[in-house]
Amino acid sequence: KKFKFSLEDLKTKFKKHEVITTLQCAGNRREDLHREGMREFLAPHWVVGAISTAKWGGVKIRDVLKECGLDVDALALGELEIPGLEHIQFEAYDQDETGVHYGGSVPASKVMDGLGDAIFAYEMNDEPLPRDHGYPVRVILPGHAGCRQAKWVHKVILSDRESDKPWHQKSYRHFAPDITFEKDMAAWPPERLDQAPIAQMMPVQSIICNPPQNTIIGGKNTNSITLKGVAWSGGGKEIQRVDVSIDGGDTWTAAELYKPIKQRWNCHWAWTQFYKTIELPHEIKEKLKRGEHVRLDLVSKALNSDFNVQPERMEPYWNGRGVAINHWYHVNTVLDPKQETGSVQRDETDVEFGGNTPSGGKFA
Repeated sequence: KKFKFSLEDLKTKFKKHEVITTLQCAGNRREDLHREGMREFLAPHWVVGAISTAKWGGVKIRDVLKECGLDVDALALGELEIPGLEHIQFEAYDQDETGVHYGGSVPASKVMDGLGDAIFAYEMNDEPLPRDHGYPVRVILPGHAGCRQAKWVHKVILSDRESDKPWHQKSYRHFAPDITFEKDMAAWPPERLDQAPIAQMMPVQSIICNPPQNTIIGGKNTNSITLKGVAWSGGGKEIQRVDVSIDGGDTWTAAELYKPIKQRWNCHWAWTQFYKTIELPHEIKEKLKRGEHVRLDLVSKALNSDFNVQPERMEPYWNGRGVAINHWYHVNTVLDPKQETGSVQRDETDVEFGGNTPSGGKFA
């Protein structure tokens, strides 16, 4: 059975619902996995910029399904089972060069859940949804990877199977480290596709944003350095601690956390900001007094409410599609003893994209 709803229908027939959530591309930081002998062939090669947070306004998808006659409450509570209703597929207006429309899917329970905050969004930050963010309507599925949250959505399908779109079945699978594009994925499908799960939730993540990557900061009469950044975990898991280091992870200290909104248990959809002022070690202060430049390796690691913590290195989880990347992000910073405290300037090193670079500040 088919139902049609216009944008005006969504705005007038249903109660408006708002949610603040972070969206992160499943391939954020993909460039961090692109190394000699460990090549990534899926574009784009994001560095750290494919993550953001906004307030979205719209209507709960479950409310629209209820209007269509579906008993979403009984389904959410497990009091009703409908054979064949396992996945909700979303199809968008945008299409690739062959005419295939973008799309993906999530488990039906995400949409049925009264606390899941899954919405058809027509507003972003109290303004009409911008065209580049999916006007007139997009899907917001808090806690899930950005690739599942189709923009310009025009069709919803209740199905017994996941979406068959290539962006769902091919692009965002997490393969084992020994599976490469040249050897295994050039001819599709590779063997043991069952060992390459499709990305839905994202692992715990943190990124130091200030000082920016590849910067020189004032070290004259400087006794401390302040780090600021953001941390987030998929699936609504809460960020409970972020540890920071200025020596590449040899020593750590807990940062202060700041989140101006309150969100429910397992519904921590929005990122948490963190900050910490760290006293410089005696040996660094002495070097600055002698007029020496001091290079710092700034790094953070977040801990979520499941006590999952970011791994140090990428090698154990390297995957040929470049998804779910969350090892420590290193920020390369130099203290200049001739520059006044508080000054920040770009390093003169010729690096493409400036501060938006892979871990450590350089492309492989």
